[in-house]
Amino acid sequence: MSQKKFKIAGWDNYDSTYIQSILLDNGLTLLGYSKKEGFAEKNDKQALLINWIVRMHKSGYLDVNHPDKKRRITEIEYFLNKHPHKTTILRLNYHYYECLDVEWAMTNKQVFQFLDTFYEALKSGDTTKIKSLYVHKKIRFSDPFDLSMQRFITKKSLMDYCHRMITEKKFTKEQAKGFHQKYTEKYFTK
Repeated sequence: MSQKKFKIAGWDNYDSTYIQSILLDNGLTLLGYSKKEGFAEKNDKQALLINWIVRMHKSGYLDVNHPDKKRRITEIEYFLNKHPHKTTILRLNYHYYECLDVEWAMTNKQVFQFLDTFYEALKSGDTTKIKSLYVHKKIRFSDPFDLSMQRFITKKSLMDYCHRMITEKKFTKEQAKGFHQKYTEKYFTK
C-alpha cells in the first residue's frame, strides 16, 4: 500500500502490540498505537518499541531542548495491549525511565540496553548517537510454524495469518488447523 494510504489509515487498537500515552505539560493526553489498520507491524516487538521511542525523540516529545513548547511532556507511558486490557510496562521522562512490569522486562532485555544507551546520549546531547539506535533490520520468521514467541495479539489476526498461508499455498488446511490449535493453546487459554 502507498505511503498516502498509510498516513490516512486509522490506528488498530485491537492488534497493536503497544499503546502509547503522551501526557503533555499543558494537560492534554495523546494516545497512539503501534499498528495502523491494514498494515503489518514489525515481527521483532523489541525493535518496534525501540524505533517508536527514537521517533518520539525525533518528533520533539523526548527532546527537552525542542523549540516547540506544545510538545513539552510530563511523561510518556507505554502499555502492552491485550485488548481490552492493557498492562503498563514503561514510563519515560526527559532524564530517566521507569520499568513498570518486571516480568515483561525479563523477556525484553534489548529494550533496556537500548534505554540505557538512549538516556546516556540524551544526557550528552549526542543526537547522532540517538539516530543510530534506530533498528533498520527486518526480521522474518524462517519457520512459519514458530511458537517460541507471541506474534499474534488477537484470535482474528491468527486466523488472518493462517488463511493467508493457505491462500499463498504455504500451509495446507491441515497444517493451518494444527498451527492454529497449538498457538491458541499456548497463547489464548489464559
